[in-house]
Amino acid sequence: MLILLPPSEKKKAATSQKKFELSSLVFAGELTNARSQTTVSHDSSKTSPAIEIYDGVLFQGLNWKTLSPVEQKRANTKVLIVSAIFGLVRPLDKIFSYKEKIDNKLWREAVAQVSAKHSNELIIDCRSSTYKGVWKINPQNTVEVRVFKVNGAERNVITHMSKKYRGELTGHLLKQTTDPTTAAEVQRIAAQLFECELHAPVDGQPWALDLLIS
Repeated sequence: MLILLPPSEKKKAATSQKKFELSSLVFAGELTNARSQTTVSHDSSKTSPAIEIYDGVLFQGLNWKTLSPVEQKRANTKVLIVSAIFGLVRPLDKIFSYKEKIDNKLWREAVAQVSAKHSNELIIDCRSSTYKGVWKINPQNTVEVRVFKVNGAERNVITHMSKKYRGELTGHLLKQTTDPTTAAEVQRIAAQLFECELHAPVDGQPWALDLLIS
């Protein structure tokens, strides 16, 4: 299982005096060249773990502090956050705070060799549309999480607050003792929190897990 998350527009200031190091980030071999282009003009004198920098609705829903130390350690291997500056980061990677729009072309090319290595792994895609240009998915083993507001027979897409529910689902998945290995298992776990439906891949699209919010 690998969970893809977007970053948040809202970010906290970094608090540690430890200097930023490109080589300390995940996938340094694949992404350092691109990162050196995007980080060069930023103030990197202070750093914090990425999970402390990103402070938007999704990360509030994930609620990292409710994970045990063992769960946090495991989560650091199961979660990748897409970033305009760093391409991909793990939750505990030490980064600096920034404001930047993502260059999807730059990162699509840089991340391609990383995504290729995970093409046979179950991917749970919680990204927002802005960040979907980064990471080439395999539709057969990718589960895209969608969120709908249900009012009787009517369903409407939830936009901003969908992040909250994706965050809650992410936190719940990370608290499981074993990883799901199929889309059906993801739905089973999600159903512990939400009314949900699972739709099979169609026309090159991935599996779709619909969270139905009353």
